[in-house]
Amino acid sequence: IYTITTHVNVQNFERLLRAIYARQNIYCVHVDKKAQASVFAAIKAITSCFSNVFMVSEAMNVVYTGWTRVQADLNCMADLYNTSTTWKYFINLCGQDFPLKTNLEIVQALRALKGGNSFESEEMPQGKKGRVSNAHRVVDGKVQPIGKTKDPAPFNLPILSGNAYIVVNRGYVRSVFEDKRIQALIEWAKDTYSPDEFLWATIQRIPGVPGSTWPNRKFDMTDMNAIARMVKWQWHEGSEGSLQAVYPECKGHHVKSVCVYGAGDLQWLIEQHHLFANKFDADRDPIAIYCLEKYLRHKALTELV
Repeated sequence: IYTITTHVNVQNFERLLRAIYARQNIYCVHVDKKAQASVFAAIKAITSCFSNVFMVSEAMNVVYTGWTRVQADLNCMADLYNTSTTWKYFINLCGQDFPLKTNLEIVQALRALKGGNSFESEEMPQGKKGRVSNAHRVVDGKVQPIGKTKDPAPFNLPILSGNAYIVVNRGYVRSVFEDKRIQALIEWAKDTYSPDEFLWATIQRIPGVPGSTWPNRKFDMTDMNAIARMVKWQWHEGSEGSLQAVYPECKGHHVKSVCVYGAGDLQWLIEQHHLFANKFDADRDPIAIYCLEKYLRHKALTELV
């Protein structure tokens, strides 16, 4: 099952849904409350064409780096959890994601996890610790520190670093709603900065959560080793052959230090093991998505032979 959170580009959303749509999957769509009425109407019209695609029951006014980004996912997660008891894996997407694999390849990758989860969860870098040790609130649409130190996390849970994108089993989702430790963690996280970049990662290391791994740093999972999402951060890019670089330089452009892929990034992208990549922008570089669509379509048709 999938959630898709979006707020601006209807074309990006439509092409993403087309690329990942399969009759047996279920899709929950969250459109930001701030979105223009025309965007909301267009996306609602698209979802109304399918019995297995629906709008979230409660939309949020999403603030960048704020709690509402997590709440949007939680609302869709709850709707999907209550809609069906047969699904096995949950993947959350945003409107600027695009798959690197066909539906069959995604299913095969999920089976290979054998009930495990796969997304970034590693030791919190020193430079990010202030995000969770200081209290924050939204001021004029931006998340700001309020000069107050937070109490330690409940149950002495170690806070880990990750990102917003996850691939998790149904048991993990059930724990989010039923485990008292996670409920307390969620309440504690509501006045932190960018909680989506530590909440899921921390839950993944709580003993007893289905598919979780032990909190010891030996079990850390980087975004490059996980299959959830390929995101190119500007400060990790470098020239080809550079031993310090994590990946080659972005061939598109950067928004908030994240590569918005160009057509020149595609060959490298399709060689990666990740299920999805972020970010794409059909308005800025329509060729990148067009080529990826054609590549995946051809691959899917070849699988049928």
